[in-house]
Amino acid sequence: MTADHRAAPLPGDPLFLQPGEMAARIRDFDWTSTLGSPSTWSAPLRTYVHLMLASKQPMYLAWSHELIALYNDAYCPILGDKHPAALGKRTADIFGQDGYPGLKPIFDAALRGESAAFENLLVPLVRDGYMEECYFDVSYTPVYVDHHVAGVFSSITETTERVLAARRTRTLAALTDALLGARHLDPTIQAALHVAEDNVQDLPFLLLYLADGQGEDRLISSVGLGDEALAAWRTPPTAWRRTREPSVLPTLPLAVGPWPEPVTTLAVLPLTALGEERRLGHLVVGLNPRKHLDEPYRAFLRLFSGQLATAVRNAELMEELQQRNTELDARNRALSAFEEWTHDLTLDHDVYTLVERAQTLIGSLIPLNALVYYERDGDRWFVKRMLGEFGSEGLRAAHVAGLPHATTGNLRTPYETGETYYQEVYDAEVDHLEPHMTHVTATAMVPLKTSRGVRGVLGFAMFGRGGWSDAERTIVETVGRSLSLALDRAEQVADLARERERLAGRTVELASANEELEAFAYSVSHDLRTPVRHILSFNQLLRGALGTEVDVKAARYLEVVEQSAVRMNTLIDAMLDLSRSSRLPMQVRLVDLSMLVASIRTELKADLLDRQMEWRVSALPLVLGDHDLLRQVLLNLLSNAVKYTRTREQAVIEVWAEERDTAWAVRVKDNGVGFNPQYANKLFGVFQRLHRQEEFEGTGVGLANVRRIVSRHGGQVWAQGSPDAGATFGFTLPKQV
Repeated sequence: MTADHRAAPLPGDPLFLQPGEMAARIRDFDWTSTLGSPSTWSAPLRTYVHLMLASKQPMYLAWSHELIALYNDAYCPILGDKHPAALGKRTADIFGQDGYPGLKPIFDAALRGESAAFENLLVPLVRDGYMEECYFDVSYTPVYVDHHVAGVFSSITETTERVLAARRTRTLAALTDALLGARHLDPTIQAALHVAEDNVQDLPFLLLYLADGQGEDRLISSVGLGDEALAAWRTPPTAWRRTREPSVLPTLPLAVGPWPEPVTTLAVLPLTALGEERRLGHLVVGLNPRKHLDEPYRAFLRLFSGQLATAVRNAELMEELQQRNTELDARNRALSAFEEWTHDLTLDHDVYTLVERAQTLIGSLIPLNALVYYERDGDRWFVKRMLGEFGSEGLRAAHVAGLPHATTGNLRTPYETGETYYQEVYDAEVDHLEPHMTHVTATAMVPLKTSRGVRGVLGFAMFGRGGWSDAERTIVETVGRSLSLALDRAEQVADLARERERLAGRTVELASANEELEAFAYSVSHDLRTPVRHILSFNQLLRGALGTEVDVKAARYLEVVEQSAVRMNTLIDAMLDLSRSSRLPMQVRLVDLSMLVASIRTELKADLLDRQMEWRVSALPLVLGDHDLLRQVLLNLLSNAVKYTRTREQAVIEVWAEERDTAWAVRVKDNGVGFNPQYANKLFGVFQRLHRQEEFEGTGVGLANVRRIVSRHGGQVWAQGSPDAGATFGFTLPKQV
């Protein structure tokens, strides 16, 4: 190393200011006996150390031909419990018992000036107390000083989990593919074991035990163990047969699998088909001695054993399935009939028509003698619809008279439990109809439930044949559920029709009353003008007649009369505006809200000559609406903002719009006197005011008119405020009227 490459540490030297644990450790480490003081390190060494410490990528720098170790924070997890003792040691001393023997040729080549890169390189490491199967993407680059190789720089990415996951995924995919074609037990087992032979790392050996007819486990097949080792496993321990949960157990060392280390642990995995309680047997798996049983490994074993259990169960079911071909054909016919029937259910809302269709459908799928629909009236049940026959005159007469609810168990039971009630072999004592029911051999009673409760019971009877097959039960209960939903919908449709009719009548009444009320308000407001005009005129004549001799009290009285009459005129005008806003048809067109606000501000200027006003008006949209009515809305809101900021030395009024999915929201905000928010919902009522007339003039009609106009446009209004903190009034306008 020459003096040209030595660099003394300077204040603020980035080599010593890097954040993180390893920067501090390298700075504080005693390098005297290995690389010398950092102040003497060559520029390339310092550069590579700085680069390494600044990187989030795991990096390892082996310096000099002794390969002295330096590494960054990201590399620490790769070392495991070798860290922090590895810092400053020879690479051969750190990894001499695990990874270095395999990597030594690569390091030797790098020291000769050769670069190399590897993907998913197997590097066994002892880093957590045992030799572990580890994989890395790694590159090796020689570092030169004065044209000579002075060290090896490595960039590393651990890919262990990725490699293991890919290997296990391939195994599970191969297992799925192999089991798809297996339809019988022996081929299923052989296919699974053949797949296991291709992953001896995760599955060093397998033992498959299946339960026999007496529930005893017996060894069916194995892979990975020779005959001598297998002899000890012919009979499984009794404890395995009692557990239904996976367990991990130690075993005598077994020299199997690809590694020098023996298998010393095995997993016992009960085989249970999905959704079934019955245990099929056990799968015993020797565990990889170079990989602890972590959650991904457990998940792999669960999936492997789960697929195998499902395949075994499927193979067992093949014979049963073949025996049920007849039932499956019947179910297929039922599904076809259900499809057509379900479509019909959506087209008809007559209760008894729906019941008749259900009876016809079931009668076409199951050989039945009687299909009866009952409804309860008081304490008796009566037949409302029937397909088939009673089978005896006495039974028919009993039905005509009505079956007592208290003693007819075949109807009372499903009515009270809400569940289908089957009698595989009919018991006549259940219904107390012994003399008339000798020909009935089996019954099924289905409660038809709606949101109001059990509406009725759909009954089925067989004469001369007993029992209900699984397919027949499925048909009965499926039709029952579908019919219950259809009846519930029919009831709701009827209720909605009645409610719609009631609301339509109420709407007509309200429209008529509202029209009369508006006409009355218009007429009253119009007719009040004449007497008010007379009051003002005669008040003026009285002033003239009294001349200048009128005393102060009389003059005050005359002034009060005149002010009240003027206020009455203002209220009449407001009522007329309110009435007109509802009576006049809307002239909908495109309205520029920005232009409206500008014209209203011009109109208000005359009242603002002696006031300090700041207007903050953002760009407003073009909307669809009635120009004149929307002008009234904005005039009311802006006038109110001007009025209620009168007490402010500097009034600020903001106007802006917010775009929503289907509407525009327009807001007017001021810094005026505000209002108590608990009264916000009263502001838009007629003659509702939150301030005294002496404080702020007004009629209490303007905001009511705003709400009515906005409502006619299909929008909504609202107000927000608090005392002495200003107020915000807003309204929405749909983008399409």
